Amino acid sequence: MIRFPPSASLLLALALLTGLSQFHRSALGVIAPELSADLALTPSMLGAANGMFFAALLIMQLPVGIALDRLGPRLVVAALSAIAVLGVVLQSLATDGATLLVARALIGIGCAASFMSAVVLCARWYAGGDMTLALSRVFAFSQMGILLAGAPLAWLAGWLGWR
Repeated sequence: MIRFPPSASLLLALALLTGLSQFHRSALGVIAPELSADLALTPSMLGAANGMFFAALLIMQLPVGIALDRLGPRLVVAALSAIAVLGVVLQSLATDGATLLVARALIGIGCAASFMSAVVLCARWYAGGDMTLALSRVFAFSQMGILLAGAPLAWLAGWLGWR
């Protein structure tokens, strides 16, 4: 079977998905003062909330890898993206630290396939140096998520609030 390389728009979609994961890795630190004040969080609870994202992301790596091989990226990414959206909505509605912990775990679970799905798809579509180039472009563009989680998020949170 001949596999044709994807369009630039599909690679952009993979980069945006990975960028959302990158955004959520950094965003909590930017809105920490607002979160702490609004939800009466201690520094340790705030740290635990951020750690929950990474713990969920870590725990999901093996199941996600198996699911990507058995079910394919389309189904896995769609299902996990729905979980991430649920986590983001729950985070925006959080009224206490416990809800924030659950929300961050859901976001971590939902982001677990973001970069690995790009790796799987680029490996299917490209070979050798072309795969490396395509994947490095996806990863480089996804770093916009980290940049957006900095000053732009701080400005928006100051203007509109963290929710």
